[in-house]
Order: sequence, then structure tokens, then C-alpha cells
Amino acid sequence: MKVRSSTYGAAIVVSVIVLLMWSQYGDLLWAGMQRGSLPGNSIESFFPPEDPRATALLAAARQSLDEISGRNPGEPLAGGTAAVELGAERWFLSLYTPGLGVIQWGPGMTSVDGDIAQSVQTLWEQLPATHRLPEVAATARLKLDVIRGEERGFPYDGGFKGVALDKGLDGIVLRSSKGEEFYFLPSWGVEQESRRKRSKGGRYEYRSLARSRIHGRARKMAVERRGWTRAESREAEFAAFRTWSWVESGPGGGQAVALARANSDVGAPTPALLRTRIKMAADYLKRETAANGRLTYDYKAGWDKDAGGYNILRHAGTVYSMFQAYRLQPDPELLDAGRRAVNFYLSKMREDVDHRGEWFVVWKRRRAKLGGVGLGLCMLVEFEKASPGSVDPARLEGMARHIERMQNQDGSFESFFNYDDRKLSSRKSIYYSGEAILGLVRLHQLTGDQHWLDVAVRSADYLVNKRWVSLGLRIYIPPDAWLLQALEEMDRVSPDQRRAEYALAIGEVIAGIKLMDPQDTPPDLLGAGLSGLQRLPHAATAGSFGEALTAAARLEQRVRPGEERFRRFALYNAGFQLRNQFTAANSYYLPNPTRSFGGFRAFPDAAEIRNDHVQHNLSGFFGLLDLLDERAPDIGQQLSPERRVVLPSAGRGQ
Repeated sequence: MKVRSSTYGAAIVVSVIVLLMWSQYGDLLWAGMQRGSLPGNSIESFFPPEDPRATALLAAARQSLDEISGRNPGEPLAGGTAAVELGAERWFLSLYTPGLGVIQWGPGMTSVDGDIAQSVQTLWEQLPATHRLPEVAATARLKLDVIRGEERGFPYDGGFKGVALDKGLDGIVLRSSKGEEFYFLPSWGVEQESRRKRSKGGRYEYRSLARSRIHGRARKMAVERRGWTRAESREAEFAAFRTWSWVESGPGGGQAVALARANSDVGAPTPALLRTRIKMAADYLKRETAANGRLTYDYKAGWDKDAGGYNILRHAGTVYSMFQAYRLQPDPELLDAGRRAVNFYLSKMREDVDHRGEWFVVWKRRRAKLGGVGLGLCMLVEFEKASPGSVDPARLEGMARHIERMQNQDGSFESFFNYDDRKLSSRKSIYYSGEAILGLVRLHQLTGDQHWLDVAVRSADYLVNKRWVSLGLRIYIPPDAWLLQALEEMDRVSPDQRRAEYALAIGEVIAGIKLMDPQDTPPDLLGAGLSGLQRLPHAATAGSFGEALTAAARLEQRVRPGEERFRRFALYNAGFQLRNQFTAANSYYLPNPTRSFGGFRAFPDAAEIRNDHVQHNLSGFFGLLDLLDERAPDIGQQLSPERRVVLPSAGRGQ
């Protein structure tokens, strides 16, 4: 029996090891073995140090480009490369030409190993003859790379899942048997994306360039850009290298902006910077609001394509952030865009035929989501705060009554409404309840009506005390950013220790799945979420988690005086948010840079801008500004009695 038991025990141990090796944990083990020790990037050296040669070379190249293109004819550049004193390093000059098509196979690029004017002439001649125009030079951007450090070897195709290459930091040099070289610059791993046709409907799927495909892309480019044979590209020797990079600060020239991983630095979040970026985000949403109030839902900025699709829940959330921006910096055009978007939402609402006066929202006969009404209520409350007298009180109450009807006896909510006798879904959304609670809490801020606060408290107590509790033990805490915001604002008018502790526990869960250690995290990824092996961390969730962490910091300030744990986390997170908002400095490689300004990309290596990405980030900045600047609008503003909205049922009971 002992032998049999030990045999069974050994089999169990082996089975566990096999399962671990085939799991994500096993992926990480293999990744660690393949990755080895890559060159580190300290905080001091992550972005290029100031280098007068870069400034001088870009200025000289710009002068040559203007002269060659006929944009600004003048005296030929004197002195050539020697006047800039480039030293022994290898320099590369690239030309990005927005508006001339998608740059997915790298821009024009040449080695600066002769006269600067000749290098620029080479770049100019790489353009089609029909595009060699002064107006092209006026919108083009020049970028400069200089190789730093030693080359290093890496496994073929980047090793296990490509992790032997640091995406955006490592370039690849291929050397053919004929002695020819092809350089794939580090930033191209971030700038380039992939596109493939879906089997259904013929639509395209756009994704970041997977880390494991970077080496293959370099080989393919050597074939298409340099005329190598496929055999030569497969058999070529290869090595990884790194560069310092700079780009012109704007179209047509400007200062040299330091880049790392195709992005510029932003510095610490300050009230002034947050106000500027909120305005930029609001301007993006204003531009992307159609005459009928519909928003651009999914803009693939890397391809300058509107991917279509829609989500009425995210529409409501986006519009509520537009009114937050208006409260901070009034702009009549923004208010008008928000009003159009509100009317679009209202046009998608339906009255409950069995309960007249109660309203829900549905998109094209799909499921009617509780969260859609919850965020719609947030939207209308913000509209009324921004522009008093704009909202119909009966509609506010009708939406709140619908939410109340979705509440069960134990305080929980149903996630979907069964309209037109549809089959009721048993699926429970983690987030819809938090959205509904937040809507009711903010309705109370607008009206002072205790009934709606009571409905919200009943649901919050269910989630805090019952939803994730078994046998008296809490088994799970979801990273519910909406609920955390609702609990923080609820705590102002109905404080409760258990709810406050649960809210801060949500904050701990969120912080726990993010890169919050400045000692072990690349500076540009500090504040980012944990990610898989193929792409860089998700940037869109930084917005929603920013909303949550700033709410946790505000709550912490009240219930844990003197502590600044969540304040620190919120600032780290905001830094990552700021670095992934498109500005003139980091949109140089997009086919239509100005359209992207103010938008937030989904990943540092995927230039997808969805309207809810912008909403979460804008609202996160708005909440952080509330924390940093006492002059900023209160994100959970409680209206004074004389300003409150009176609902139809006021004074008649509920």
C-alpha cells in the first residue's frame, strides 16, 4: 500500500508539474529561460539624453528637404555631414509622410553616411514622383536614430513567443551572404500593425504586430524593400540593436523631441497638464460627434479607418464625460455636440409597455442592458449639472424607476430586461450593477431624493456583504471600477465602514494587477496593467482603472487621514494614461495624425481609439484633478437645495 500510495503521489506531482508547464505559468517559465538578461534601461537613461548633434542634424535635414521639395528654395546646405560632427556612430534618417497612405511597412529610411543633402535627396526619391510636392514636405516629419551600445544575438524568430526581443526598444539587422545589410528600426515594432481578413463578411481585423512576428516582418521587408530573395532573407545572419531616437516636434519642422518605444515623455501629472489633456480629449470627442449625435465608435488610427460597430452603453458613458469636460472648461461647441449625442441616446429609448413612464434603452433590438440605463442616468445628470434646465425630470425618474424594477428582494439587480417577451438571460454582468448604483447616487446628488439613495444603498450592501461571500468567507473581489466610484460618492452622504473597506479592497485588487513598482518597471510602462507576452500592456483599461484609483484616493483621504497609498497609485496610473494619449509628438507615424489628437490608444503598440477609451481616460483625469486642485469641479457634486431638480413624484411618495 505504501508503494501504491507513493506511486499515486508521484503521479499527482508529475501531473501538477505538467499542468503548470502547459499553463500561463509555464509560458512565463519558458519566457524567462529564453529572455535571459536583456540590457536594462534605468530611469535616467530610458529616454535619450540631450544631444546637440540630433538637433543640428534634424535642422540641417529639414533645410535640405525644404530646398529639394521647392517649399523654401535657398542656398544649398554647406558643409554636409562633417558640419554636424556625427562621430563614429551609425545614424539613420526617416521620412514620415502623413496623408499619402498607411505607413505599415516602415517609412522612407536611409543611412546618414555621406552628405546630409544627399541623404535627404535619397529619401525624397523614395517617394512616388506624384508625391514629390512642397505640400508633402510641409506635412512630413523627419525622425533620427543613432545606434547605441553593442549588438547582441537572439534566438531565431525572437525565441519563445518572441520575448527575447523588447518590443519597440530592439531593432533587427539582417546581413545576407552577399554582404548586404537591412536595418529594421526599433520603433517599427510599435508603429507597424498587422491586418488580416476575417472569414465572415470579408471585414478586416487590425492588430498590433505580435512580438513573435517581428523577426519575420524584418525578413519580409528585406525582400520587399531591398529586393532580397526569400532564401537570402531566411538564411541571413541577424542581431538585435538599440538606438536613441528623436523626431521633429511638428509637421514641417520644429524642435528635436526625444523618443523611446516610439513615444515621448510627458513628466509628472500636474493640474495644468491635466486640464490641457482633458481639453484635448473633449476636442477629439467633439470632432467625432456626427450631426445626428452618433459618435465614431472604433477608429483605427493606424490605418485611418472607421471600423464601425456600436454600443449604446458606451455611448452614454462617453457623453457623460463630455459634460464633465464642459463643467471644467465651458465650450459652446462641446455642449452642442453633447446635446446632439444625448438626443441620439434618447431616440434609442423605449417605454415599458407594461409600466408606463418607465424607460429603458436598446440598440437595434439587442438585449436591453441594465448598465445602459445606469450610464444613461449618469449622462443626463451630468448634462443637467453642466446646463441647468436641459433635462426632462420625468425621463430621469422613468429611468430610475426602471432600474428599481430590475432590483430583486435581496438587493441584487438583474443584468438584462426582458422586453417584448424575449427569453430572459441568466447571465450576470459584474459591472452593470455598479453602473446602475452610480447612476442612482448621482440622481440623488441632483434631486436630494432619499428614495433613490436607499435603492442604491440596498444594492451596494448586497454586493459588499453577500455577492462574493460563501460560508462567511469572501471568495472574490472583482476589479469593479464603476462600483468603487459609486461607493466613494455614496460614502459622502451615507458613510458605512464595511462599504468603505470593500471599496478600498477593490482598489487593492486593481493596483495588484498593475505595474506599480518604479524600481522594476520600464519608465514608460509604470502604471500599466499586467499583459500577455505578445503585446505591450493594455492602455484603454488604464482609463477605467484611473477612475477607480482616483476614487479610492479620495476615499482614502477621508477615512485614512495621512495615508497616500492610492494617491501614489493614481499618479502612476495617470502617467501611463498621459503617455498613451495622442499628441503632435507621438502621432508622427499615423496616416492622419491630426484626427487622432486627444484620443487614447488601446495599446502602446496598437493605435485603436474607441470612444469609451477616451471617456474612461477623460473621467479619470477629471477625478484626479478633483484630488489635486481644490478649484476643480467636484466629480460628485451635491447640488444645493435651491438648485435641485424636482421629480414628478416629489411630495407624493414613491
